[in-house]
Amino acid sequence: MRTGSRTANVVVVGLSAILLTGCYIGGDTFKAKFSRTENLTAPLTDITALEVTTSVGKIKLEAAEVAEAKIVADIQVKARDEDKAQELAEQVRIVAESSGRTLVIKAIKPPDFGRNQLSVDLTITAPTGLILDCTTNVGDIRVDGFTKRVDAHTDVGAITCEGLRDAIDLHANVGDVRAAYASDAPAALSVAIGTNVGAIEFAGPKDISAKLTAKANVGSIDSDRPLTVSGSLGQSIRASLGTAEGQVHLSTNVGSIKIR
Repeated sequence: MRTGSRTANVVVVGLSAILLTGCYIGGDTFKAKFSRTENLTAPLTDITALEVTTSVGKIKLEAAEVAEAKIVADIQVKARDEDKAQELAEQVRIVAESSGRTLVIKAIKPPDFGRNQLSVDLTITAPTGLILDCTTNVGDIRVDGFTKRVDAHTDVGAITCEGLRDAIDLHANVGDVRAAYASDAPAALSVAIGTNVGAIEFAGPKDISAKLTAKANVGSIDSDRPLTVSGSLGQSIRASLGTAEGQVHLSTNVGSIKIR
């Protein structure tokens, strides 16, 4: 099934490139950089959820049979000279502390950081049965193999989740979003995926059962699944998958939607 149009040509202003590279119009003020890697672990006694945040940087969460969270932080600072970049990078702290039953993981800048640039990529290995809440302003988010609810939000970057088995809430401002469920995941799902500029690809479990709404203001909607559509076809559709027990909402302003 296919609906929508590919006729519009879209030009996205290079804001995302500026944010990601740390460059400014008129030249790169911060030419020197220093990088370091920090490894740490965090106990998970009575922990049921992870909250992971970074302002600029990637977040990657991998599920494994581990007794504690393993965290690798790749820290990079850009400054006007190498000594300042190294000084600031060595003062950046990676914090992993509990708040109730949630383990909060984040990077903290030193108080005199100023207008220098910091990026922190976080790679975290943790047990499969944790609820996830991931946020970055500029950077990609990748989640693989977790069985509980996943919330992920980025302003500029892509979101990719695989092996899903529970509810998801995934949103990007500029970036593609891809979500793939395990084939034997529960049939009734609660799914919300949105992006302002970017494509959406949603792959549900084999026996998916949900009421579907999909909207692409500029772009196409394609489905490999048989849909029972309510109303006329267009850039916004309402349909049923299976016996329509759950809810699936897919929305992009500029981009295509693919349902598998």
